[in-house]
Amino acid sequence: MSAWLSNRLRGTPWNYPGLLRSWALAAGSWGGTSFYNLDLSEVNFKNAKLANTDLRARKLYRTCFQGVTGLERARVDSRYLDLEIPKVQKLLTRGCSEDPDFSNLCLRGAYLQGADLRQMKLIDTDLTGADLKDADLRGSILANAQVIGVDFTNANLTGSCIQDWNVNSQTCFTNVQCDYIYRKLDDKGEPTDRYPVERNFEPREFESLYQEVGNVVELVFKEGVNWRAFAFTLQKLQIEDDGLGLELKGIEKRGDLWVVKVTHHENIPSLEVEKRLSVYYEELKQLLATKEQQINSLLGIAANQAEVIKEFSQRPFGNSFLITGSTITNLAGSGQIEYNEAADQVRSIIANSSEPVQLTNTIRLLLAQLQGQSVATTAETQAELIKQVLLSEAQQDTIFKQFLLQQSQQITHATSEDVIATAIQEAIAQLS
Repeated sequence: MSAWLSNRLRGTPWNYPGLLRSWALAAGSWGGTSFYNLDLSEVNFKNAKLANTDLRARKLYRTCFQGVTGLERARVDSRYLDLEIPKVQKLLTRGCSEDPDFSNLCLRGAYLQGADLRQMKLIDTDLTGADLKDADLRGSILANAQVIGVDFTNANLTGSCIQDWNVNSQTCFTNVQCDYIYRKLDDKGEPTDRYPVERNFEPREFESLYQEVGNVVELVFKEGVNWRAFAFTLQKLQIEDDGLGLELKGIEKRGDLWVVKVTHHENIPSLEVEKRLSVYYEELKQLLATKEQQINSLLGIAANQAEVIKEFSQRPFGNSFLITGSTITNLAGSGQIEYNEAADQVRSIIANSSEPVQLTNTIRLLLAQLQGQSVATTAETQAELIKQVLLSEAQQDTIFKQFLLQQSQQITHATSEDVIATAIQEAIAQLS
């Protein structure tokens, strides 16, 4: 009492000691409703008065506290989510917060439908199972956030930073609004690495890129990927065992690691698929390396001579690229691809125009590779690069040129990708 009176005379706000506050809330909740140790999952308390209520529930999965009054005078704990923290209470009841920093907090299963989370820092925040339908997350930072099982339906993620966030097949991105995202945070905590680089996402494009499926295998490569070997691996397994239902899902770069995602039929164990892909890939990579050494040996080219030849010449390759030796680089210097890899895949597209499955896989792998290696990130630059490879191959190989001219219409109709069709049409126009 004396401490309270002293603070009162000085005009200093009184902060109750933790033990005293706990005692006061315990006493205040006597006679009130008790939900102690109950499962309150998906219970709707909207606009309820919860003062003097014991809310130390065992589970608060998507429990709605919107419009609730008196939550600060209820008895709560942080077993399930950080409900003891005042700003968390305000966020759950008001759907917004003056304090934008919720880093390292537990918002597991939080009901935040329609919440205003713009510019909010959610670094290392546990949002597992949260309901973020219709939420506005523009400019938010979700680096290292746990978003497993989060429902983002109709949410706006434009300008958010998603560096190393953790999603799974239960994370829902249905009808997400998103023009672009950032994939990295710099040393000052500012978002960098805008994606897409020179355009905005098409409608539903973000959803198709980031929606995980349950039957997916992630192959992690620490020292880069031999794309020719991987393409051969995928095609070999598809031909030999179509029961696996293998399909390339996407390619992603995480720091220094390359991650290739492949989907398979649900009745096939993921470990079995991963093992078979890895074994075939290593075998084919070694086989290709041996053949390359044999070719160099036949030509009398030593290893050091091959490197000198590779760096000897640099010339323009279309309007947006340079080719140095056997490496194609974009003018910004931000990405590159080996010419032989690109040429092999472009030739494979032409050769497999009558085989829909192989054609689709080859196109997806090539476009994902160009995107993932940042050598051609827009439809325009992808079309230009493919066109230049077609022209180069046609100039070196008269039989290929003749086949391309004769089958151009069939090839164009066979592909559903506008990028490939545009590249072929423009190449044919120049060759004709």
